[in-house]
Amino acid sequence: MSMNSLSQLPDCTTGNLMYGVFNNIAGSTTADSMEIRPITYTTGAVGPLMGGKRYWIRRQIGTTFYYGSSALGVNLVNNKFYIMTQMSAAGPKDIISIDPVTATTTIVGTTPTTLNNYHFVKLAIAPNGFAYAIGVSRDTSGAANICNPLVRFSTCGMTPGAGCATASITILGYLPPTGNMYKWKLFNGDLAFDISGNLYFASAGYEKLSGTTMVYSNARLFKINVADIPATGGAGTIPMTLYADYPTLDSTVINGIALDLTGKMYVSTRVFNGPQTNPGVTSSPKLFVSATAGVAVNLPGFSSPTPNFSIADLASCNFPNRILSVSQVRLSGRAENGRADLNWDLNNNDEAEFFELQRSTDGNDFQTIATLPVNYPEQTSAKYSYTDNQDTAISHAYYRVRAVMKSGVRNYSNVTNLLLGDKLFLANAPSPNPFIDHVDCVISLKAKNAITTRILDQRGSLVKQQTLDCNAGETRINVNGLAHLKSGMYIMEFRIDDQVVRSKLIKQ
Repeated sequence: MSMNSLSQLPDCTTGNLMYGVFNNIAGSTTADSMEIRPITYTTGAVGPLMGGKRYWIRRQIGTTFYYGSSALGVNLVNNKFYIMTQMSAAGPKDIISIDPVTATTTIVGTTPTTLNNYHFVKLAIAPNGFAYAIGVSRDTSGAANICNPLVRFSTCGMTPGAGCATASITILGYLPPTGNMYKWKLFNGDLAFDISGNLYFASAGYEKLSGTTMVYSNARLFKINVADIPATGGAGTIPMTLYADYPTLDSTVINGIALDLTGKMYVSTRVFNGPQTNPGVTSSPKLFVSATAGVAVNLPGFSSPTPNFSIADLASCNFPNRILSVSQVRLSGRAENGRADLNWDLNNNDEAEFFELQRSTDGNDFQTIATLPVNYPEQTSAKYSYTDNQDTAISHAYYRVRAVMKSGVRNYSNVTNLLLGDKLFLANAPSPNPFIDHVDCVISLKAKNAITTRILDQRGSLVKQQTLDCNAGETRINVNGLAHLKSGMYIMEFRIDDQVVRSKLIKQ
């Protein structure tokens, strides 16, 4: 085994390399069944073993050994790799650091029992030095709002020791449960961060075709803004938006993503060599590069160097200023007398085929309500407008525009939330929840008004109240001084005139 430290350290400066986990598909119960190798961004060429050796990842639960690891992150501070055991059955998962110089492994953390029933193949280390992972519930009969937790843990500084991360493992909240973010429809995938700490999450769905036949389906890229990533633990819903569809990667297994310093995204997949439901159909590991949102091109220089080994996760320690070259669809709107007046523009209008205006009542399940042609198709920019004469029974609605380009790429605008009948809407649920000494939330007002915020205990008794003058649009509400409250359930109430919105709280 080579011990040349210079050749074994991850490349976090030149931005030439990413790293991949390769697993033995012939049988993970075989010793030396996992390896980490560098991959050149430009060609996809795969390099020598990091640390000069392969690893055997397994965990004993009772009298049975469970094998396998897919999730990978690389830390630019201590130059160590971090993996999270996937496990083929419900049970604790280990977080393992790997020193690529000495080829030593350390179990730095073990997940709590609350995470036993989740499948973890998604992990990345953010610019703030923390590691983040997303799980998928194995139990599809469970509650929808606890299907996909976002978990954070410490990377333990320069010299991670055994168990050093266990106490830091925290559930920050859950991804939205509706639409294409529901249960197994986020089964496989990976995370990556830009320099600002925005989280990008690529995923392939896994759903029933018919009967009990399961197939991989839609490939998508989502984004969680850094401001929406909770700083403390909680059980709330974390806002996440659809960034791009990847039709050419549909029906593949998305295993990993990595970003280079220019903002290109690299995707490791397993492409089926025929219909997934046919007996005997095999799959091939491939590596794709995406420079434009929604477009992925195969890198022919990539291949798995070890027989019977297939690529799983990807990781890098590069954080670009922005990712992908994307069409920018900018949407704005205002509500008036129960109707929504919407306006948008596109920075490369001459490349658009048509627009779809979409509406949702929950911010996740969007339906197309109008299809509009391109104005002035020879011009690079154009302005558009549309009036949605809403049903008066709908109190508020979310809108977005999907621009379908001539290339087939589908780009999405920002989402705007309009109050059609309501005076008040709770835009972001109270957080942290459970809370210790304070609660923050975001409300949206149709017009300037005074809002009264109250917290009530289980008997309905008032324990906290404050009134604040707010302008139209979104306002962040901070309620402090709650440390003295007893542990238990509370109700947070927001009131404007005759309208009241309530949300449940839990005091730790």
